Amino acid sequence: MNLKTQIKVLNDLKKLLKSLNSTSFTFKCDSLFGSTIGMHFRHIIEFYDCCFEQKEKGIINYDLRNRNTALEQDINFGIITINKVIDSIHQLKHSKNENLILVSGLNKETKNNGVETSFYRELSYCMDHCIHHQSLIKIALLEQGLVHLIDKNFGVAFSTQKYRQECA
Repeated sequence: MNLKTQIKVLNDLKKLLKSLNSTSFTFKCDSLFGSTIGMHFRHIIEFYDCCFEQKEKGIINYDLRNRNTALEQDINFGIITINKVIDSIHQLKHSKNENLILVSGLNKETKNNGVETSFYRELSYCMDHCIHHQSLIKIALLEQGLVHLIDKNFGVAFSTQKYRQECA
């Protein structure tokens, strides 16, 4: 597990938050059917929160995440929260991988209703999920004329970045 990569993706997102104002953070984008940058940010952070909070139970269920609307409305709260996620990742330096069960659905399922996974696998999923939502955030920035706030690789998978470099 490359924790530096995880932290880089989250720091890119945090850097963007620091450059936005409340109006652009909560702007309802037509291209995204009325969703906002803040809504996508909240969604990203809540997946990371689920991964860290639920691992103690041995079961991960992203459908049972908290939906804290303050994360989609308050940039400062968002920065504080993303810093907590980054701190949690920093603390993993000497942690071993833990086996987990991934379940889905709004009911609290048992381990018998899920699939085997691991904490680091789910953390990798959270990063890929983050990159995916960063690409949607990029659309919102483009609609607002703010794409200059990010670099060309924001919201682009690392494998795609590598492929583009090889083709250049």
